[in-house]
This record gives sequence, C-alpha cells and structure tokens, in this order.
Amino acid sequence: MMNASAATMMSTVSAPDRSATPIHAHLWAKAAGADTRLPAIGSRVMRSLGVRRSVMVSDYATRWIFLGGCALVIGLWLFALGVAVPFAPILHKLPFPGVLLVLWAVLHCVPRYRVPMAGCADLCLSGIQLCFILLVLIPLPCLAATIGFPLLDARLAQLDATLGFDWDAAARWVSERPLIDLVLQIAYNTMPFQAGVVLLIGSLKRPGERNSEFMWLFMVSMLITCAIFAFTPALGKIGHMGTRYLDMLTELRSGGWLVMDFEHPEGIVTFPSFHTTVAILLTYLVRRERWALAVFAPLNMLMILSTPTVGGHYLVDLFGGAAVAWVSIIIVGALRRRLASRGVVGTSVSTRLASPRAIGASPKHLVRAESKSA
Repeated sequence: MMNASAATMMSTVSAPDRSATPIHAHLWAKAAGADTRLPAIGSRVMRSLGVRRSVMVSDYATRWIFLGGCALVIGLWLFALGVAVPFAPILHKLPFPGVLLVLWAVLHCVPRYRVPMAGCADLCLSGIQLCFILLVLIPLPCLAATIGFPLLDARLAQLDATLGFDWDAAARWVSERPLIDLVLQIAYNTMPFQAGVVLLIGSLKRPGERNSEFMWLFMVSMLITCAIFAFTPALGKIGHMGTRYLDMLTELRSGGWLVMDFEHPEGIVTFPSFHTTVAILLTYLVRRERWALAVFAPLNMLMILSTPTVGGHYLVDLFGGAAVAWVSIIIVGALRRRLASRGVVGTSVSTRLASPRAIGASPKHLVRAESKSA
C-alpha cells in the first residue's frame, strides 16, 4: 500500500495537469524546451484574464487608425479650401520608410534574426510610423493659419514686458557673443537627432511597444499646438530662421494658398512654442535612463533658451509650449492606461501581462501598477 501511494505521489509531481490553465500549459511547455514566443504568452495571459480576442488589438494598429482619421480630416480640409496636393514630393519621401519596411520584413521573417534582432525590427516599424506622422501632420499648421484670427503680437509683446523681458536687448546680447550664439543655434537644431536617439532607446529597452508613448505624445502635442495656434496667430520676431515663414504666413492668411509645399515646410507657429514642447517631451521620454537624462536635460534646456533668439519667439511662447507638454503628458497617460485596461496589446501594461510575475493579477491591478511606475 505504501509503495502504491508513493508511486501515485511521484506520478502526480512528475506529470502535472497541463490542462489546468493556458498559463500553466505554457510554463510546462517552456520547461520542456518547446518553442515559445512572447506574443503567444501575452495572448494566453489575456485570455486567462478574461479578455476577449476581439479586443486584443495592437496599440501600433490603433495609432495607424488614429493617424488615418487625421489624414482624412486634413485631406477633406485641403479639398474644401481648393489647395492642390502634389504627389511627386510625397513620393520622394517614401524611399526611406520603404527601406525600413524591407529591413523589418527580413528581420521578422527570418527565424534566426527574429528574437535577437527584435529591437531593430521594432525600430524599423517605429521609424515608418514616425515618417507618416510627419507627412500627414505637415499641412496642419498651415490649415490652422487659414482660419484668420487677428494677430496677437502686440498682446504677446505686452506680456513679455510684464515679465521684464526685452527681446531686442536679449537678441543683441546674444549676437555680441558669437560662441553663445553658435551653441544656441546648434541646440535649437538637435530636435531630429534627439528624436532618433529616443526611438532607439525605446526599441531596445521595450521592443514590442513600437515607441508607443513617443508616438502618442508627438501626435497629441502637435494637435494641441495647432489648435491653440489657430486662435492665437502671431508673426513673432525675426530670429536666425529668416523671413520666409512670414511670406508663407501672409499668403495663408490672405487666401492665396494654392499648393501644399511638402518639400520646404516652414515653421509658422509662434504661440505656443513647439520647440519648447518637444524639448520637455524628449526629456520626459528618457526619464527612466539616467545616462540619457543626464545628456538630454541640459541639452534641452539650451534648446528652450535658444527659442527666443534663434526661433524668433516671444518669452511667453515658452510658457505656452511648456503647458502644452504638460497637458499632452496627462492626456497620453490617461489614454494609454485606458487602452491597456481594454486589452490593447503593445503598451507597457500589456508587456507586463506577458511576464510570469503578472500571472494571477487582475487587469485593474496591473493598470494601477503602471500608473504608479509612470
């Protein structure tokens, strides 16, 4: 009897019930050396938590849908204004995302590259989406300028005077110090390089998210900036960027805009300062990486300081840009938590659902944990 009982206990331990839950089946398969992948884990965890398959969509796909909606609205707006959209300049911008798509296909379809090169594949998809975000949103400031609200330069200059800031004196002081002027010009133009580094960090540290936070913050902040600019247009000051933007803004406001220029887009937004917004957001996005934060924080402080003299902004424009960044962070944080609670795959919450430590946790508990960590 004792031997039979011992044999029964031994068989119970060595041959567990693999049909208990999908999670347990997966863990036993992993222990046996089976080929398991993170997406499969995520799907099974989501199903074990009661999330329906119909809502298990990708955050990456959700952003494409959102971007498609923006493209539709912008396209209809351009059509209503009678503005022609030349396709040749658009086609000239497609080779780079096309190369990224081919590279992603190679990394994704060749099994030997799929796991070790997951970060590179994620970077390719992130780069493709960012290229199309820029392409779609380029006309938005121009469309906002056509609304034709009165210029607010006098009001903005008055606010600067209230703050004790004299733009002419500040510009003169900087111009008399060539080294400082050069440093500020370099800092002002580092935005695209910083964005590339942020994308790289996001893809390597959290492959599978497709830089979700970065993309949402950029789109939301751009939409908010253009919405504010539509009601607070201004000519600004003449900085190092020249006067071509003034000609463009005058043409937009006078109703003489006939063709959308994708080759040489001009920065026509004065208030709020989008450079200030992006400087704050780029620093925020690397908050978890100490070495990057140590580089980005002082660099973006210089970028913010450069916006009046290099970008031709009023001082109050900087406060407007900072407010846009703050509101964008709040909106995107709430949006991503909402998407994660609905089972959208591709956020840090969904990635944690794929972790063995998340087994047994409820979706609401995980959402609360993500909000605390953010």
